[in-house]
Amino acid sequence: MTQKASTSSCLVIGGGISGLIAATVLRDRNMQVTVVDKGRAIGGRMATRRMRNPQYGEGVFDYGAPYFTVQDPKFQALVNSWIQKGIVKEWSLNQQILSRKVYYRGVNSNRSIAQHLAENLDVHTNTKVISFAWQDNHWQVLTENNETFPADVLILTPPLPQTLELLDRSQIQLPPETRHRLEEIVYRPCIALLALLAQPSQIPSLGGMQLDGTLLSWIACNQKKGISPQGNAVTLHATSEFSKTHWEMDNAVIANQLLEAASPWLGSSVIDYQVHRWRYSQPQTVYGEPYLVVTKPGPIVVCGDAFIQPDVEGAVLSGLAAAEYLLG
Repeated sequence: MTQKASTSSCLVIGGGISGLIAATVLRDRNMQVTVVDKGRAIGGRMATRRMRNPQYGEGVFDYGAPYFTVQDPKFQALVNSWIQKGIVKEWSLNQQILSRKVYYRGVNSNRSIAQHLAENLDVHTNTKVISFAWQDNHWQVLTENNETFPADVLILTPPLPQTLELLDRSQIQLPPETRHRLEEIVYRPCIALLALLAQPSQIPSLGGMQLDGTLLSWIACNQKKGISPQGNAVTLHATSEFSKTHWEMDNAVIANQLLEAASPWLGSSVIDYQVHRWRYSQPQTVYGEPYLVVTKPGPIVVCGDAFIQPDVEGAVLSGLAAAEYLLG
């Protein structure tokens, strides 16, 4: 492997769980770390949103990854520490009994896990990187708002199509075979519907169900889950097939179809709703190595959920591996 450059400062592009994990590991080893994310809030698919209604209260919705599982001892140690701090807890879903896996979720919300990781980090949200250039032995990173961030090394964690676009705009060439492998990775889309109900839902008491319908893959009652005490907040995830075919359709058309499919579990009128499109919800295949290193013209490490396994645990392990590589 090529000799690593000396690195004392790192810019992490993307504030999802992979980027935040890498950033916390590097910060704990005294590296100067900055995290930038184009979204309004950090966390990526550890996503939570609020919807208020003067009469029916405030609904709190986990609308990205609903839960996560753990197989790797490194991740288990991390999750155990989060449990001790009251950030994460087990979520006893029916499928836990079927699959014998333990399911976990954020105590207050799934975004609260990302917020915990970001507590002592230098994080800039609403900050979209448009390109970067290697000048005088360090990176100069340019954002849409004309801000520049200097760094010795970059960690790129966006979905691979966005990462490739960034590399292209920065005129960074990858070896053709590597480029091809990255382009081969296709993501499943997912349309999420957040519905605030007038009355409590009919979703079973545990608060979440996997569905195998043609329209819906997941339904959750955030009140029964324990994160939405003031409002009857329900999250619906459409199947990837439905999401693909309805991607460009009007929100009202999407909402009508999904709410109709969910009606047996709702048992209530819908007061308000929002539609969110996850274009890169989950990789269908993975790269097969924990991260990718680019050495020319300067050091870049690419990581995320498309490298080892296409879920929260995969994103965490990839972020950990990327940080360990940089620490040498």
